Amino acid sequence: MVQSKADVLLHPVRMKIIQALAGQSLTVQELLMEIKDVPQATMYRHLNVLKKHEIIFVQSEQKIRGVTERTYSLDPQKSFLSEEEAKSISNEEHLQYFIKYYTNVLRLMEDYLKEDINYNEDAFGYHLLELQLNDQEKQKFLEDYQQLIMKYQFERREDRSTVTMATAFIPKRKDS
Repeated sequence: MVQSKADVLLHPVRMKIIQALAGQSLTVQELLMEIKDVPQATMYRHLNVLKKHEIIFVQSEQKIRGVTERTYSLDPQKSFLSEEEAKSISNEEHLQYFIKYYTNVLRLMEDYLKEDINYNEDAFGYHLLELQLNDQEKQKFLEDYQQLIMKYQFERREDRSTVTMATAFIPKRKDS
């Protein structure tokens, strides 16, 4: 069975790998340290799927005690659906992918809620808001949003911790 790119991207383990590789290159061992709940054989299987779909690539290889250690990197241009790929998906499929996406977000929330919560320190929260935008404002907002995300997404430093932000842009139907 041939997997669609959306199926590849929205698998929970592969989503974790993509997030881990955002802005950095990692070996399998480093990925296993970052994604602790994935067995090594499973990690290799999912890395191969991502490689096959060219979402990740081998950045470098080196021999260590007779074993080839590969360092993987993310191709940011291929780690999301293009406009053409999104257009080729039926509305029913989009709804199923959206459910998969938010099921993964729900898993993240469940993991977070297992420990003590410090709302202010953790920057924890969720909200729903409607923006009132004309076509030019919508385009400008999306450009500004993308620039803001890029500013913080990829630069990993010792003084930073990960905060996951899950977004969905859902236009209101004109007849609603």
